[in-house]
Amino acid sequence: MVRENGLIEIKPFAFVDLSCFHCGIIDTQGCSLLFQGIHTLAVLSCEICRKSSYHTLPVGHDLLFPISFDETGKKVKGDYQAMEWLVKPLINSMFKNARVEITIEREVIIEEKREAIILNCIDNCFGHTFSKLWNASVLTKKYPEKSVIVFLPKVMRWLVPEGVSEIWSFDSYFSNLEKYIVNLDSEVKQNLLPRFEKVWMSKAYTHLDLSKVDLQAMLKTDRFDLNTFSTSPPQITFILREDRCWHRYAFEFFLFKVFVKLKLSKKIFVLRQNYLVNKTIRLVKRELKEAKFSAVGLGKTGNLLSSINDQRKIKLTFLEEKDWCLLYSRSHIVVGIHGSNMLIPTALSAGFVEILPRHKIRHISEDTLMDYNSRYTHFLGRYVDHFASPRLISQHIVSMNRDFPYIRKNTEQPV
Repeated sequence: MVRENGLIEIKPFAFVDLSCFHCGIIDTQGCSLLFQGIHTLAVLSCEICRKSSYHTLPVGHDLLFPISFDETGKKVKGDYQAMEWLVKPLINSMFKNARVEITIEREVIIEEKREAIILNCIDNCFGHTFSKLWNASVLTKKYPEKSVIVFLPKVMRWLVPEGVSEIWSFDSYFSNLEKYIVNLDSEVKQNLLPRFEKVWMSKAYTHLDLSKVDLQAMLKTDRFDLNTFSTSPPQITFILREDRCWHRYAFEFFLFKVFVKLKLSKKIFVLRQNYLVNKTIRLVKRELKEAKFSAVGLGKTGNLLSSINDQRKIKLTFLEEKDWCLLYSRSHIVVGIHGSNMLIPTALSAGFVEILPRHKIRHISEDTLMDYNSRYTHFLGRYVDHFASPRLISQHIVSMNRDFPYIRKNTEQPV
């Protein structure tokens, strides 16, 4: 496979390092591409053993967790750590009729050039799509002579940075996007590849160096100004999600998993989360009487304190999402559980407190985007245990607000 500087050449393509899944012989004469959706697959028909196999191109999470399987999907090679969330959905999409046809809206912004780069950001997880999209900022600057074509969910169209040549928006819920998008392969082969002399695929790195990405340009919102941290009333915003809740005790988390397994209503756990949020706010209010509080998130189950600016939504519009971004940019601290869409809030707020489940410890920092080049990184970015009490979280919130002048004085000394 021709690869250069994070790109994989797919037109013309020459697969030079693929070995047959069955016999292990490197024989790529009968190789073709299949655009499945999240994944792009090399379909290898071995000239030696006469069997077929599938191999993911090293794009997005497939770069970190390569997958290959036979023509039946019964024999699979893949990293066990990615088995549940990456490997099994792919196999199901190919062999268990997990398929969907999705309306694709094509938008040409800049006249096409002779060569093109496909940046595939399709994913069933908002955070995964968002982090892949950061590559657009790098690609448009590094390859101005090439058309950069972005694939992503339609609801995230507003995040595409300037400089992109073409956008393919997929009008679907995130949950559908892990399936085999049956009309994508033909669309790419009929309406994209023939238009260019050469086509490359970006590796769509999922952990880019943030210093190379202008997040504020993507979000169309300026970050919290630290110069105003101690001169404005503390604004604390809770990021709530109803399918990933804050649990005070281990047995609560165990029961939650049982309810999920049995597909029972999780309302009681959402109400419990509301209680913990309300209690935390009462404790903070005792120490920071001037503090203001807000809550955002999808779902409006149960009530929060009347003093909370409750901005939770059943369904989110583009304008409401922009309002949320403005709220984050005015927040001294955002508080949320790992996986509750913390990327954008932490990219815009001054600081955060993230409640981190123990089974997610290896993923610490993956859904936070604070990018300070000083002690602020540790002072304004806090991770607490999944079973942390409202008292502990309130202590962090209070300390971050009260002690900020001290840390600022000791961090930004005149030279």
